[in-house]
Amino acid sequence: MLIDQVYQLVQYVSNKEQRGNITPSNYNTLAEMAQREFVSRRLGNLKQIDRNGLPLYGYEQSWRVHEDLQQMIAGPEEIVIGSDGTFSYPVDYVHVDSVQTLDNRPVQRITNDQYPSLKRSQLIAPSVYYPVIIFRHPKGFVDPAEIGSIMMSFLRHPPKPVWAYTVENDSPVYDEAGSTDFTVNYINANELAMIILGHVGINLSAEQVTSYAIGKDAAGT
Repeated sequence: MLIDQVYQLVQYVSNKEQRGNITPSNYNTLAEMAQREFVSRRLGNLKQIDRNGLPLYGYEQSWRVHEDLQQMIAGPEEIVIGSDGTFSYPVDYVHVDSVQTLDNRPVQRITNDQYPSLKRSQLIAPSVYYPVIIFRHPKGFVDPAEIGSIMMSFLRHPPKPVWAYTVENDSPVYDEAGSTDFTVNYINANELAMIILGHVGINLSAEQVTSYAIGKDAAGT
């Protein structure tokens, strides 16, 4: 499981950097933070912007970003629209992936400030053939409500990663059956390790972490 691969790499680097072992409890806390940060980066962290004021990368900017989060995508799931046009988000909803009608017509995503002019338009007003959706809080909104339902795929909250263990000879030993894995692809293991190590004050480049990972494998540890 990836949760153990990252744990072993983090411990290996921490010891090589003379920081000592990270306790399982601290690792699990950091693993949850790392997974959240991993998702935040892919969605487009506004704290990481370019000189034009845009996120360095975000969810719909490339297929690679989309693939990195693919394991967290749920649906498409039918969402019922109320008579007032509002709908409730799935309980584990984080971010929309795609929206269409039950007969596979695209539903256009718009913002609150775009809606008034569209609603008054003689050419492109919302209709059953060209419905629109607004992602508001606490409920979303679809016009026209007459379409009844929409099909939505969405990014869901991933389960909390847990490195479970038993104790043998006063040392923690990995328990795969009791563990919950990261909900990310194995190719992102080094990035997760980098995030965790950064939170304990070990700031390494991707190349340095990769070098440590290769060294760990070569040493058979």
